[in-house]
Formats: sequence, structure tokens, C-alpha cells
Amino acid sequence: MLRPAAARWFEVLCARGESVRLLAELARTGAVEVEVRPGVPEDLPVAELAAGLQRYADLARRYARYWSRGRGQRSPLVPAPAVALATALERIEAWRAEADPLIAQIQRDEDARSELWHLQRILHDMQSSPIDFDLLVGAGPLLGSFCGFTALEANLRLPEDCLFRTLPWEDERCILVVGPAARMAEAREGVTAVKGRVIERPAWLKGSATQALAGVEGHLAELQRVLGEGYARLDALFERYQLGQALAEVAPLHWFQVNVGALERASEHFVWITGWTDPGASGPLVDALERGGAGALLRFAAAPEGLRAPQVLVNPPWLRPFEVFARALGVPAHDEADPTPLLAAVVPLLFGYMFGDLGQGLLLLGVGLGLRSRFAFAPLLIFGGVSASLFGLLFGSLFGLEHLLPALWLRPLEDPVGVLVVPLGFAVALLSLGQLLRGLGAWWGGRWADWLATEAGFLVLYLGAVGAWWDSGLLWLALLGALWCLAGAYWLHRRATGVLAAAAHLAEGGLQILVNTLSFARVGAFALAHAALCSAFVALAEVVGSGAGGALVLVLGNLLVIGLEGLVVSIQTTRLVLFEFFVRFLEGKGRVFRPLAVPPEEVGLQPGPARGGV
Repeated sequence: MLRPAAARWFEVLCARGESVRLLAELARTGAVEVEVRPGVPEDLPVAELAAGLQRYADLARRYARYWSRGRGQRSPLVPAPAVALATALERIEAWRAEADPLIAQIQRDEDARSELWHLQRILHDMQSSPIDFDLLVGAGPLLGSFCGFTALEANLRLPEDCLFRTLPWEDERCILVVGPAARMAEAREGVTAVKGRVIERPAWLKGSATQALAGVEGHLAELQRVLGEGYARLDALFERYQLGQALAEVAPLHWFQVNVGALERASEHFVWITGWTDPGASGPLVDALERGGAGALLRFAAAPEGLRAPQVLVNPPWLRPFEVFARALGVPAHDEADPTPLLAAVVPLLFGYMFGDLGQGLLLLGVGLGLRSRFAFAPLLIFGGVSASLFGLLFGSLFGLEHLLPALWLRPLEDPVGVLVVPLGFAVALLSLGQLLRGLGAWWGGRWADWLATEAGFLVLYLGAVGAWWDSGLLWLALLGALWCLAGAYWLHRRATGVLAAAAHLAEGGLQILVNTLSFARVGAFALAHAALCSAFVALAEVVGSGAGGALVLVLGNLLVIGLEGLVVSIQTTRLVLFEFFVRFLEGKGRVFRPLAVPPEEVGLQPGPARGGV
């Protein structure tokens, strides 16, 4: 699991007319990345359909919102691409002739509904306003009024003889404008000039603000009914012209044009589908070709010269959430170790040490278990919660209360030096492991001798320098490492300049790794901060008393600690892993495996309202 696997090169020979459908089936495996071999003639299986597909794309941009209300219906007999496209366009045009007037009316009704929604809220706010709405709507022919909406920062200019009042709103400025009827057109232009919009007062709006509000709500209910009928008629048109089947057949052609474009030409009637696949996906690829129902030949071969294989991380499902850390730098190359299996221990240990509390850890565990089916990263909460709970037992902390549990190891605030020193020892072990992983990568990349000659000496120097802090008698080990590194550099380069470069590397790299080591002292510092913050809320709860007030302080305090400290500790854990540990061995130089996008199963190209809704 430590070494990423190179993606496997595959080749599929198939009939030109079947290539799009077979490629769509391969894409549904989620394990195929298409790449055409360099220097070979390319073929466009949809070249003769380009004009029709462009027309389809134009129509989709305009009508996708309405198509997405329906579902694709795949026919058991798949027609040829040209036939499928021609049928789809013919049905769309016929549907469009009847649907356009209906869609235009629906859009007008939706615009009217939007204006009434705004007016409804304005009237709701005006019920308690000192403005006499009766006088406003009953103004004679010399006065006019309207409502306008502009951006908060808009520089609005209105005629001097117009009055306006700003009404409460959220992220916009809402104004009520009153003035001479002859100046209303100019006032409206002032609103639209700053990209605002005008809400006119309907002619039927009468009475007080309360009476007008009731009228608006009645008109809204009627509009909802009308829109429901309009969408029902639109759905009936969709079914009558069988757009579901036609669009489901042409969608893969559009998907191919957007996501693939061209394949390798084998002959006049055959093409090659070539590219990369997950090393363990041979079975799913065979199954996909069988589902395609067309004759095709599949083979796995050595990758063509000049192409670099993508790297695939090979980890069991329970480890994959930890891949997010390595993928933050890209993906490990073939000669770089994948740290994911190690992070399954390192990340929870760092998090749990800084967030050691049994009760809070169990809450995080419960949240992670509750979200594991919805969020891919929920297992990180599960591991972190388990670790925090275990350290809570070691620290004797249950929701910050230390008198309820005995400390199986120590209490952080009673032994702060010990809490700070332990992470430094952990840092030495972790950074030394990073150096060894660098050596493992050198072994895979055929640079073992180079690593052994210099980097191994640097590791000895590091261990000797750290050991000398505790026992000055180990200083000889640091000197041995320095000499080892310098001698190895001379052996590699056979000249003094190589030794000078190695000496500079020792100075720079030695200082950097010591700083990296000291950075882990923050693990202990945050453990102390977490314990101190919990203790502060416990002390505050004791001051309030043992009743409901004290319990409320304790509950709110723990929630604040979980939210604030949980975020801070997560950030610090990520920082230590990425910038202190990974810098030892990981550059992320590998090529990312990017599976081909799965073709749409539904006819809509964008989300739309659920079928039957408005």
C-alpha cells in the first residue's frame, strides 16, 4: 500500500459506429481515462454530426430547465447515431412549436409571481409603518409611486421633486418613491440606470396595507394554480413527443463531443479506444463491453513510448479518506511513498493529543458515525473522536470535568513540561520515518546508492544532534553523520565543489529539520490550551452554581470548545502533516489519474425543478 500503482494501458478495437456507445459504457465504470497515442491519425466518430450536435447544444442551453423535469428512457434497440440525432432534433422542433407559447406564458407568470413576492414582503413590513397606505394608493392623477430595488452601494439619483423612503431589506436597498406623475418615468430610469429593478403597484391594489396584503396573497395563490397547470401541460407535451427516449439516445453523442472529441483511427470502419485504467479494473471493463452489446476486442499492453502513466493510490476503502492529505500536493510519483496508511495512525494521534477529552471525543465519534453515509470525510471524525476519547482517559477529562475520571497517565495542567516534551519525541520518530521513506523512494527509483551515501548520513546527523540534547555523549553520532554525508558527497561527485554543496545542504537542511522538530511543540501547547479552556468553563459553571445555570454554562462551553478547538486542532494537524512531515519525502510529482466523466443518465443538462412542481 505504500507504493502507488501505475495505471494500466488498455486498447479496445471496435466499429466506428459503435465507439461512442461502447465508450459511454466504459466511462460508467469510473475507471477509464482516454488518451490517444501520439503521432497516430485521429478519427471523429461524430464529425458528420457536428452541425446537428451544435443545434442540439443550442436547444439544450435554452430548454434544459424544462427537459430536466422529465426522465431519459433508453430504448432496447439503440439506433445509429445519425438516426438518433435526426429523430431527437425532429421531435424537439415539433415539441418546441407547441411549447414556446406555453413557456413564454409560464415565464411571464413567474416574473409576475416574483414581483408579487417582493410586494408581499413590502406590504408585510408596512403594516406597522406610519405611512398611510390608503392615501398612497388613492393618490390622484397628479401623484405617482413605485418601489425600487438597488444594490446597497448604488449611487441612486432621483428627480429633486420626488420623495423616497428606504424600507428594511436584506442584501439590497428597497425604496418607496412618491412624486409628480410626470416625473415618474425619469425616476424609474434613475433606478434602472444603476442596474436596479422597479416593482409597479398593480391597478387592483386597494385599501389599507393589511387589505392590500390579503389581495396580494390571493393573487399569489391564483398564480401558483395557473403555473401548476402550465407545467402540467408542458409535462404532457414532453410525453406526447417522446422526448425522454430521443434525448437519452442523443445525450451520449453530446457527452462524447464535449469530453472526448476524437479517437484513434484503425481503418475506414474501425477505431481504437485507448487510454488508462485502474490496475484492478479488468473485470469491470470486460463487463462494460458486454453490456454494450457490440463486437469489440479488448487487450492490455505496455504503454506507448513517450506516455507517462497516471498513478493510482491503492488503499482499502477505510483508508481512502486519509488520501486527502497526500492529494493536497498532487499524487505520489512511482518513486514516492504513499503516506496514507501511516496517516491513519499519525493524524488521529496528533488530533487526539491536542483534543484529549472523553466526552467531547465521543460526541465527535457520534457525529462521524451519523455522517459517514453522506460525507466522504466523515471517517476522519470517527478516527479523531476515538483518539480524543482515548487521550481523554489518559488525561482524566470528561467534558472538562477532571474529578469524574482518574488520569491513567497525567493531567496536562499539572505537568505542562511533560505534555510539551512528548510531542518532541514523537516528532523525532516521525521525521526520521520521513527520511526513511525518502530512502524507500530512492530504492524504487534506482537511486539507493546516492541516498545511502548522503541522506543516510544526514539522518544519522539528525539523530545524533537530537540525542545530544539529552546526553552530550551522543555528540559523536552527529559528527559521524556529518562526516558520512561529506564523504559520500565526495564519492559521488569526485570533486571538492560537491563537498562544499553537501556542507551547505547540511547547514540548511539541519536547521530546517530542527525547526520542523520544534514545530511539534505546538501539539503540547494546544493540548494545554484545550485543557485550560475546558477548565475555565468548568470554573465559570461552579461560580454560577450547581443548578440549571451552571449546567447551561458547562454545555455551552463544551460546544464552544468542540467548535473552536476542533477547527484549530484540525488546521494544526493538517499543517504539521503537510509542512513538517511530507517535506521529508513527498513532492507529489505523479500524474493524476482522471477518470472520464460519466455520461448523463437523465436528459437534463442542469438541475431543474422536480417533476410535477413549479
